[in-house]
Amino acid sequence: MNRYRLLSLVLVFLLAGCQKAPQDSAQVADLVLNNGYVYTVDGARRVAQALAVKDKRIIAVGSDDAISKFIGDETRIYDLQGRMVMPGLHDAHIHTLGIIQPDICDIRSQAMTLDEMVPFLQDCLDRFPLPEGQWMAVPQWNFTKGNQPSETYPTLRAALDAVSSEHPIILYGNDGHHGAVNSLALSLATDSSGKQTGLNAGTLEGVFADYAQLVAVDAQGEPTGGVNEGARELMRPPSVFDVMLGAGDSIPRSFMVKVAEKLAANGITSVQDAALKPDSLAAFADLERSGKMTFRLSAALFEQPENSQSEEGLARIPEFVEKFSRAREKYSGDELITLQTVKLFVDGVIEGDPLATPPTLPNAAVLSDYKQPRFRVDAKNQRLDFLGYVDTNSELCRSVRSSDKYRGHEASSSFNLEHGFFPSQCRTNNGVLEHSEAFIHSFVRQMTEAGFSVHAHAIGDRAVRVALDAFAENKEAVDRAGLTQSIAHAQLVHPDDQKRLGDLGIYMAMTFAWVLPDPEYDISVIPFLEQVGSVSEMYDPNLYYMQNVYPARSVVAGGGFVVAGSDAPVDTREPRPFVNLQQAVTRSADGMAYNASEQLSIEQAIDAFTINAARMLKQSDKVGSIEVGKLADLVVLDQNLVELVEQEQADHIAATQVLMTVFNGRVVYESPEL
Repeated sequence: MNRYRLLSLVLVFLLAGCQKAPQDSAQVADLVLNNGYVYTVDGARRVAQALAVKDKRIIAVGSDDAISKFIGDETRIYDLQGRMVMPGLHDAHIHTLGIIQPDICDIRSQAMTLDEMVPFLQDCLDRFPLPEGQWMAVPQWNFTKGNQPSETYPTLRAALDAVSSEHPIILYGNDGHHGAVNSLALSLATDSSGKQTGLNAGTLEGVFADYAQLVAVDAQGEPTGGVNEGARELMRPPSVFDVMLGAGDSIPRSFMVKVAEKLAANGITSVQDAALKPDSLAAFADLERSGKMTFRLSAALFEQPENSQSEEGLARIPEFVEKFSRAREKYSGDELITLQTVKLFVDGVIEGDPLATPPTLPNAAVLSDYKQPRFRVDAKNQRLDFLGYVDTNSELCRSVRSSDKYRGHEASSSFNLEHGFFPSQCRTNNGVLEHSEAFIHSFVRQMTEAGFSVHAHAIGDRAVRVALDAFAENKEAVDRAGLTQSIAHAQLVHPDDQKRLGDLGIYMAMTFAWVLPDPEYDISVIPFLEQVGSVSEMYDPNLYYMQNVYPARSVVAGGGFVVAGSDAPVDTREPRPFVNLQQAVTRSADGMAYNASEQLSIEQAIDAFTINAARMLKQSDKVGSIEVGKLADLVVLDQNLVELVEQEQADHIAATQVLMTVFNGRVVYESPEL
């Protein structure tokens, strides 16, 4: 037994000695967990042997002997045989309605070549027939893995055209930001006046010019099928949740019960739904009234602003304030539903497409211009090779940018034959903000004034900086009102802003399962940010990206707060808390660490899943640690996470199984293995 644990047990035994034996039935516990390793996550991170629960609350924490005094004839007792108990897990960034697998055409994040994708989708049309002209909308498309072109299907558009010319098709990326469509879908693009103009090279230079960076195009500027972020909405497809749940129907209670059961089986007792529309709240309220809700819901309320790059969009912010305020008032009496936060997307995502010709640049807002990598895609062997970079500062590229003579198919093809790249690759940009900076600042200010915390999606380092600027302006008002400010993802953060995160007391929600070397994914990101010549060079520790990607430990060291969020169903519908917890500690795969200096200790990682998230959600007075007087939200595990790390077996954490989940003092999940 190490000195830390011995000291913890001594402190708990001393504390237990002060607890009195029950004098009457009011002091007899409903539930006792004993003979365990109770990791309390209290201020001293003390470890106890046992705990007692009465009427939803923890009434005692201490030694087996001390807790035995709270046992009566009706007490339910579990001998844990040394197993670990910790506070119920918080998933501080999840999309709860997406974690249940629907019975629809669903790619389920499988990596498929375009040759494989076409028959898969054709089979879907046979299994799930549609009326002629109706949208075929397919979720969980893996946009960074697979998708290799072939001679038959050189682009996503060509592949989806082969699936059907009678149905507009949209594949929804498993990140919630990417999409792919066929030609019929592209023809349905409608401008702000309601006129159907189609999405093509001409309209991308005209009426849809603001969306040009969100649409994948070929050398002639014609769309190749990839449509991202707001560009997907131009064609008015059904939403991914309408596809899952049935457009126009209320969410059935049976579906919500499955959500509750899945969360309980994963040990998750509190969530922040990271982008929940007010219209969906009724389903959660119904679940609560049914008595089958096994989690506390904090909703980051969200509606998609339109024209938010203009004065018109800016003027509409009060409408959102009013709508969110009405929802907050309507559900203010619900014990398990809290509406104190709103969601704001500051930018998009940072993945480009190296398989496109020419490669499609990422769209996340970054501080430096994206680079223009050159790749060779061998459609026959489905192989991708680095070829180098376009020198966008060269005299040739400067002449391209200052002339119109390279436009058109013939001129572009001739240029490519002569120089090995296309004229469009001479252009650079540093991504886009989802809204104007004026909108972002005004949104944060008005929501803060209305008593809402703001949860901001920010991926690129420029987006993080813009979010922090807006947060800094409202810091005093936030503190006075007892609100919080938080950023989701923060994939790339400049060192100056890592310090600001701490100075401002920002909560940073990270999906640690993504923090690992993954060449097939990383090739869609790193070559667009750094000049590298091979896959191995992508992991050079001296690169700006590698030094500042998901800077968890630096944020903690600077006084900021890291919380954990699975972002399910992004990547997978599974919340996988212990995969995330393992990666928070190891940041590694296949023996290689990903910016190892940013690894969290096991104690810091557990804090991210418990007390830190409870503080962010303004419920740390109730849950987040195992202390007398707090609500009994608990989880029993088959492995001791602390001991695994002490024994240098952190790579075993992901295999951890939940044996029991207790919510509000009630056992809501129990494994047969317990």
